[in-house]
Amino acid sequence: MRKTFVNILYNGIYQLIILLLPIIVVPYVSARLGKEALGINAFVNATPVFLSVIILFGMNQFGARTIAQAKKEELGHKFAQLWLIQFLVGMITIIGFVIVVLAALDYKGYFLLEIPFLLGYVLDVSWLFIGLGEIKRVVMRNTIIKLAIVSCIFIFVHRPEDLWIYLLINSVTYLANIVFWFDLRHYFSVKQAFRELHWNKQYFWAALTVTMPAMALQFYISFDQTIVGWLAGNAQLAYYSQSQLMCRAITTMVGSVSTILMPKMAQMLVSENGHKEVKRLLGQVLDYSLLAGAYFSAAFMVNARKFVVWFWTPEFAPMGPVLFISALIIMIVSYGSVYATQYTLSRGLFKKYSFPFYIGAVVSLSLNFLLVPHFKAIGGAITIVITEAIVCVLRIWVVRKELPLLQYFANQWKIVFAGAVSVIIGLLLPINFGSLFVDLVLQTIILTLVYLVVLLVLRENALRDIVSRVTRRFRRSGAAR
Repeated sequence: MRKTFVNILYNGIYQLIILLLPIIVVPYVSARLGKEALGINAFVNATPVFLSVIILFGMNQFGARTIAQAKKEELGHKFAQLWLIQFLVGMITIIGFVIVVLAALDYKGYFLLEIPFLLGYVLDVSWLFIGLGEIKRVVMRNTIIKLAIVSCIFIFVHRPEDLWIYLLINSVTYLANIVFWFDLRHYFSVKQAFRELHWNKQYFWAALTVTMPAMALQFYISFDQTIVGWLAGNAQLAYYSQSQLMCRAITTMVGSVSTILMPKMAQMLVSENGHKEVKRLLGQVLDYSLLAGAYFSAAFMVNARKFVVWFWTPEFAPMGPVLFISALIIMIVSYGSVYATQYTLSRGLFKKYSFPFYIGAVVSLSLNFLLVPHFKAIGGAITIVITEAIVCVLRIWVVRKELPLLQYFANQWKIVFAGAVSVIIGLLLPINFGSLFVDLVLQTIILTLVYLVVLLVLRENALRDIVSRVTRRFRRSGAAR
């Protein structure tokens, strides 16, 4: 458990970096590039992000799970078989991408700048280290990439005409994934692993089973930006994509524990009484994920109108309602992904894992074409919230016979209620001191106090557990003195 705790700590630090970097970079990029260039960037970037999921081909889930359950003497052989699939799928995908870009797509030059980004995903074998529980290596690599991107942006991007530089920076830095290959020799002989390499049909079909729902997921959280751009234009796409960028960054931070614990749960399930322990741990993680998710959703909803002006510049003021609506996905996705990542994937229930994503893709496509032409970016925000809510409900429904859901819900309704009360009071008591920053700080403080007080009055379990742990630690510190 100590290694698991250390992994969570490292990943928590990395997620904090992910959260802080947009706070530093986005205002600068928004001011230098403007909403039209940011809209073009979102339009161009959506396709490579979608294709990166195809290239990884489920390795972050199936690959990590296979490695986590592999015996030491099988490790190199299994890795080679898994990466062969990733390599072949990746090269076919990149060749197809280039053909389509040259033949049909607008912004050809911008799209071709994304080729290094795609090659970086062909080289990405971070899933091996996730499966081994060596999160530190993944975190260090990702941190270096993020810091390199930020540094280059500040140095080279200064005006809307620098959009191609911005795209190239974000693309080329992903070639740093090659550094993972230098660490493989510490775990197995690379030459021996590839010497007797052969195609594993079973792995291919299992990975495809995981990849299909991941593609469906990207269809409504990435490719939906392409649809909004087509139907509403670059400026509206900038409002939609930037609100999604911020909300997804928070969601990733809140849900990071699921990524760390999935291999751990896969190992627990093969041990004696493992399933009972998984249920207990799952209930705790659900509580904590919802506790954090509801708080951040409430905070962004209350502060949305002023936050977009302060953070993105007044040019983005029309984005306020878009962020207000989009903020709900933080709570919805953080909670639902625990069922998907930690339970269905760790147990290898790929069909139950996949089903909600397919429904989500259909709902997203239908609602985007129905709402975006009339409501622009707001229509896109309404669509993604409805889609994620349906996906979340389906994630719960597919495991309804295997988990003590009523036991979980008995505590979690208190968290949702506290979040709703916080939003209502925050909106009814607006703060106006003439300074956006001061207003945002005061509104957040008031919202936080309301949220905590309601939770304490309702005797919510997760918060009580946090308070109890902190109190015990202070008592121990006092006794030690």
